[in-house]
Amino acid sequence: MSGSGGRSGRIGSGGAGDAGGGGDSSTDCGLLIVETTLNSPVSAVVASLKKGNRLTVEIQVGAGGANSLVAKHSGQIAGSLTPPSLITILNCIQSGFQYVAVVLNDVTGGVVRVRIQAP
Repeated sequence: MSGSGGRSGRIGSGGAGDAGGGGDSSTDCGLLIVETTLNSPVSAVVASLKKGNRLTVEIQVGAGGANSLVAKHSGQIAGSLTPPSLITILNCIQSGFQYVAVVLNDVTGGVVRVRIQAP
């Protein structure tokens, strides 16, 4: 998505990324940090990933108009993202925020761990 007005805030020093979000309804999109695994990895794209690569995080509209979250490397989909805070991230992107997914591990066997954060 090309949200030209994308804001990025300070990145917090978050703890465990997959932890539940509590009851704060005023999400600060710029501080959101989540660790998750790349789902349905595309082997041709994932094969070129290295620890520290920054993937773009975008909304993809699927059949029936359902939104999903994907990570792209060099414009190609590397896989989908389904973190516990999926709805929050989708809402933030639709509000103009941008995110990247930083590869956290040396990619072996197709397993890719990423940290979703503001750029």
